[in-house]
Amino acid sequence: MNISVFYENLHEGAGASGLKIEEVLQQLGNAGMNSIYLTADSWKRDRNMLRESMKKLNLRVGGMHAFCDFASDPETFRYREIIELAVESGADNLLLIPGMLTSGNTCRDIDHMLEGMKRAVDYGRAVGMPVLMEDFDGLLSPYNCIAGLKHFLDSVKGLGCAFDTGNFVAFHEDELAAFEVFADRIQTVHLKDRSLMPQHEGNTPFVCADGGKVYACSIGNGFIRIPDILQRLRSRNYHGNLIIELYACDPRWFMIDALDSLSWLRKQLKELY
Repeated sequence: MNISVFYENLHEGAGASGLKIEEVLQQLGNAGMNSIYLTADSWKRDRNMLRESMKKLNLRVGGMHAFCDFASDPETFRYREIIELAVESGADNLLLIPGMLTSGNTCRDIDHMLEGMKRAVDYGRAVGMPVLMEDFDGLLSPYNCIAGLKHFLDSVKGLGCAFDTGNFVAFHEDELAAFEVFADRIQTVHLKDRSLMPQHEGNTPFVCADGGKVYACSIGNGFIRIPDILQRLRSRNYHGNLIIELYACDPRWFMIDALDSLSWLRKQLKELY
């Protein structure tokens, strides 16, 4: 099983802790992380250092993620560079976030996103890089709910699912019901937990569509039914990426949160696998 941590969380946490990236990679690697998950821009910026560090620590790139704003720039070819960087990194797959609703013309924006994703999937197929979408939880995202994400996956042939456990909370949808909708298309999994109160003082709230607030927290310390999702993944013989996500958590607590999350996840997987 590939266990990853979002590199952007790691990078920010290293800065807040006064640690070198290599030190954080080594500590998390010792705790059970065997791959990293990062943006195309992070790879482009840090690839020389990462290649050396990952080789030394026996780590790899589990996957890549990136924004590509087809809504505002429908003719963009940026997706090609992103896909080529994913191939260069050795990533298993690429998550693309195709833009937000910004123009006031929802139908036009969605059409542009769909057409852009079709081109990206076709290009990815040509170079051997699977392209995925997730249930992105921004309220300006037209794929922040079960119906929205399903519309994109049904409309774009060959598009896979990056399942985020904690993002269906935007409309308080049931994450287990969502899992059953997308189970056959899941190619990577973001493990994101949510709590009703901040785990640390500096954690930033996510405001749901109804105005309610929830907080990201270390994995296993919230109300998202991640153990049930892991059990369902096991029953389907899933052996893909599991990525610990700590966006909106106070980076000063990153090392504690990441190590706690890795410890919790390894215990769960030991019982299941």
